[in-house]
Amino acid sequence: MNQGTAEIACSLNAEETRERRVFVRKALIPKALKVRETESGWHLTFENSEQLKSDVTLFVELESQCCGFLDYQISSDDAEFVLTIEGPPKALPILSGFISDLVKV
Repeated sequence: MNQGTAEIACSLNAEETRERRVFVRKALIPKALKVRETESGWHLTFENSEQLKSDVTLFVELESQCCGFLDYQISSDDAEFVLTIEGPPKALPILSGFISDLVKV
């Protein structure tokens, strides 16, 4: 995706946003081993389990539909996998606010 031309707006309504946050707070954030902010986004590291990878993959699929201005990548080794979420400079305050609210950094 070309981050430079994508509109920076989420297509979820208020109820859908609330439901997504509940899912992330319950299924993903408590299971993150590390959460680290980078210059262009965030890295969330998880234990490499099939269920957790399935939950993160579902999250990426859903978020890709509503927030096309962000890029999502999942990389893994035997012990851990990392969800990388990156966006254009204009999107970083929005992304940082969302993640910070969820993880209480």
